[in-house]
Amino acid sequence: MAATLALGIDVGGTRIAFGLVGPDGSTRAVEVHALIGRGDAVVDQLVAVARTRLALHDVTHVGVAVPGPVDATAGLVLSALTLGWRELPLADRLRTALGRDVLLSNDGHAAAWAEHRFGAGRGRDTVLVSVGTGIGGGAVLAGRVVEGHRALGGGWGHLPLVAGGRACTCGAAGCWEQYASGTALITEARRSWNARTTCGEQVLAAAENGDRRAAEVVTTVSGHLAHGLTILGACLGPHEIVLGGELGCDPRLARHVRHALADRGTHPTRTAVTTTPAELGTRAGLVGAADLARA
Repeated sequence: MAATLALGIDVGGTRIAFGLVGPDGSTRAVEVHALIGRGDAVVDQLVAVARTRLALHDVTHVGVAVPGPVDATAGLVLSALTLGWRELPLADRLRTALGRDVLLSNDGHAAAWAEHRFGAGRGRDTVLVSVGTGIGGGAVLAGRVVEGHRALGGGWGHLPLVAGGRACTCGAAGCWEQYASGTALITEARRSWNARTTCGEQVLAAAENGDRRAAEVVTTVSGHLAHGLTILGACLGPHEIVLGGELGCDPRLARHVRHALADRGTHPTRTAVTTTPAELGTRAGLVGAADLARA
C-alpha cells in the first residue's frame, strides 16, 4: 500500500493542505498550514513541509493544485496573483528539491477530477461549481478534465451574467461571482439593510432564523446562482451539477438553489438542471492533484 501513495498539495489563498492519497482516493496524515508570505517564501514552505512527509513515507509522485491557470506540460504556474507567482516553473523547482515526479494542476480542475473519480460524480461526466468567496470549479467530460486554453476552463465565476453589471476583480463587469457567491451575499446584505455582515454564513443563519430581509437576500443570490447553473447545464448537458465549496455545500443555500431551479421550469428542448452536494469537501483539491499525478 505504501508504494502506491501519492502526496497531494492544495495551495489556497490563505492556507496549504498536504495529504497522502491512496489509489482509492482515501487520505491519511492530512495537515493544513497557514500560508507564510508570498512568492519564493511560499515555494520554500512547500518544500519544507513536503520533505517531512516524504522522509516518512514511500511516495513517488507529488501532485500540486494551485489557484489560477497552469501549463501542466511545461510545469508552469502561469498566474497566481494572490501568491505573487507569474510564469513560475514550480514543477521543476519542486522536482529538483524533492527528487520526485511533480505534476501541477489548477485547483478547480483537481477538485472536479476528485469528485469524478471518488465523489458525487463518480464514474459520470462531472461539472463542479465551487461556491465560496468567489465561484470556481471544473469539468470532467468523457473521462478527461476540460482544461481549455491556458487551463482557463472552469472559470465559471467570470461568466458574464449581467450586461454592464458590477465591476469584477478580473477587470470585467457583470461576472457571475459578483452576484452569486459569498461576496455577493455580503454585498446584498449590506445594500439591503446596512447589515454589518462579515461572511455569507451569517446571512444564511439570519434567514434560517426568520429574518425577512436576510431571506430576501438569500432568495436573490440563489436565483442568480440558479441562473448561472442553467447556463452551464445548457452548454455542457451534465447528468447533474456538483455543488462544492464552503457555501455550495451548505444545505441551507442548496435548498434555496433547488427551489430557484425548480421555479425556472423545464422545456422538452433542454435538460433540467439538478444539483448534488460535493462529497469530498475541502479534501477534493489535494485528492485530485495526487490522483492526476499518479495517472
